[in-house]
Amino acid sequence: MKWLVKLILLSSLMSCSAQWHLKRAVHLDPTILEKDTLIVNDTVVTPPVAITDTVTLKQHDTIEVVKERLKVQVVKMNDTIIINAECASDTIVRTIEVPYDKIVYVEKESLLDKIQKLVLLFAVVALALKLIYRYLFND
Repeated sequence: MKWLVKLILLSSLMSCSAQWHLKRAVHLDPTILEKDTLIVNDTVVTPPVAITDTVTLKQHDTIEVVKERLKVQVVKMNDTIIINAECASDTIVRTIEVPYDKIVYVEKESLLDKIQKLVLLFAVVALALKLIYRYLFND
């Protein structure tokens, strides 16, 4: 019975570190350490804008100006000027590339943190051994 308790206690205290698991993962798939890029497509649609204005004069003529998305038409009839301006809608597409690391290494613990963990571990093990000894040998 004693050997079973010792075996369970010994096996519970032994484990692989995170560093070992990381090395194993890198060994199996080396691409996890490469930088990757996240691509975000941002689309903005602007609505069309139309403006009409009127001015009064005594001549007759029509002028039309078209430049890219802007269309302006000036109509002169007798004593009236009609101005029609229209800006067509537009779609703006931005592609943003955001590089990021797949795996981020965290700095190792300081010596003081390691000592504190060891002291706590020894206290827990000593308490466990004391309880095991008391219940097994002092009936």
